[in-house]
Amino acid sequence: MMELGCLKACDTEIKYSFLKDGKGKWIQFFYTIRPEKIEQIAHQMHTIESAEAELFKTLNLARDTVVVKRFFSSDLINHYDVFLDHKKRQSTDFFLSLIEQPPVSRVKALLLGMCLNNILPDSKNRTNNVFTVDTTPGIKHIFIENLLDPEADQDRNAEEQTRIIFKLLENILAGFDTTIKDSVLRTWIYAPNVDADYPEIVKARKEIFNAINLTKDTHYIASTGIQGKSSKQFARVFMDVWSLKGIDGKNVRYIQVPEYMCPTDNYGVTFERATAVRMGRIDHLFISGTASIDKHGDILYPGDVEKQTRRALENISAVLIEGGFSKNDLSNFMVYLRDPSDYEIVKSVIDQYCENLPAIYADAPVCRPGWLVEIEGTAAKVIE
Repeated sequence: MMELGCLKACDTEIKYSFLKDGKGKWIQFFYTIRPEKIEQIAHQMHTIESAEAELFKTLNLARDTVVVKRFFSSDLINHYDVFLDHKKRQSTDFFLSLIEQPPVSRVKALLLGMCLNNILPDSKNRTNNVFTVDTTPGIKHIFIENLLDPEADQDRNAEEQTRIIFKLLENILAGFDTTIKDSVLRTWIYAPNVDADYPEIVKARKEIFNAINLTKDTHYIASTGIQGKSSKQFARVFMDVWSLKGIDGKNVRYIQVPEYMCPTDNYGVTFERATAVRMGRIDHLFISGTASIDKHGDILYPGDVEKQTRRALENISAVLIEGGFSKNDLSNFMVYLRDPSDYEIVKSVIDQYCENLPAIYADAPVCRPGWLVEIEGTAAKVIE
């Protein structure tokens, strides 16, 4: 079962979700920390750290269970060293994702974290931006942070940079004796100017996928393509990646709901609406960025953010049901807004849908200008 909670600590709002088994033992834990006042970034990070320490103390969580931390920054180039200093102060390693997507609440940083309770002892390892951890039952999680073109400059376009980062990904995974097709579970593709550069990213990704036999007849990868900046001035595209090694293909399902949303290749893009993965007794669902789209691939309710939010949630509900889940199995949301002034409207609709769900709200235009809001998320349940 999924247990949701909310608490106030150190001038922050914390929301969390526990996945627990029938005996009450926790398996997976997500949490968001949102500061409630604007501070200089160093002070804001101290506030987040203090709140996180209070959360772990209150819920009796061990620090070494942390696997993922995703920070959303209002000015990453100027905040970058503060986030790295935070990492150095921690007693355990984790996947550190840093994105400039300004919090719509106008603070300088937000945190989305994930903990796992089945990490094998001494299994956390890191080489540069590649972090790995082993969990039961025999699964290696391969996280790749901030994958970008190391020689990006003002003359290298988004299409060229996309080809380079996927080649880098291919080489990294080869070092683990696996491939993009066989192991990549989830990608987040960011572009500082998504309106202008997304078509080039789509073109390059489609050609790369065709070359490695990722097609509509095989499968794609759960993904979000969204506006976001890295700490590198000329990176026109960068990517975070979550791969799994040790999963039997029969335990992976690719979720389609054509009566609600057409297959993505119908309008020229190449990602899965959602991917379900069974890991031992736990069934996980990874929901790609989902917007107000219909079965023909058309944008519904142009200009009406409230109706677009409701339709996006309707589409997510369809994905959940098709995958064998319900909204009570949701563990977190990531909500992207083209116009941050829509925050209160969107948050109200989402709170009605699932109260107290850990959620991050960021100022981040979606890959099609007519979409005013996009939502991604995860869900999980125990198979008794």
